[in-house]
Amino acid sequence: MSFNLTITSRVALAVFLLGTAAVSVADEGGAAKSGLDWLMDMYPKPHEIELARQGLAEAKIEKPWERSCPYRELSGTAEQEDEFFYRCKRWDDCTSISGVASIYSEAYFQNHQREPQQQVPWELFRDGSIFLLEAHDFEGITGHLRQHALKSAGDTWQFFEGRAPVEASDMVEATYWQWCSAEPLTLWKAEYE
Repeated sequence: MSFNLTITSRVALAVFLLGTAAVSVADEGGAAKSGLDWLMDMYPKPHEIELARQGLAEAKIEKPWERSCPYRELSGTAEQEDEFFYRCKRWDDCTSISGVASIYSEAYFQNHQREPQQQVPWELFRDGSIFLLEAHDFEGITGHLRQHALKSAGDTWQFFEGRAPVEASDMVEATYWQWCSAEPLTLWKAEYE
């Protein structure tokens, strides 16, 4: 189950990126980055690939939710490649839902800042209906992860008190990532086999 990018696809991606107009994306420091710079920043660095080789990438990479999965760069036996595949599935899901967890937490915080008579009932946050979530949104592994994101938002909304939103968001995402990336790979194996 090899999913390494081929040389041809890497060359095609490079030509495409170099041939398109640069898109300016403001980073946290306010400086503009081109679309290519932004994509290259997401690409795993050599030391991150080495951490993946050691099975430590989830715990040792700084802000892993902002990086692409370094396990995609590894190859090995069929059994090892299966593990790399499931680690990347977990990585991608944790990255996706950690951003959502931050949104949930900030919404809890904003609701808490309202006058009591203007607050949305907490039950609507807890069951996800305030975010237009339905029963099918809680199915499968992403549903399990989303449910935890909603539950943890009840604890992490305080991170937004007295902090810049970016700083608070990073704290929520780090907290969520720590939990999510430790979830057993068997959950993803059951989902994708």
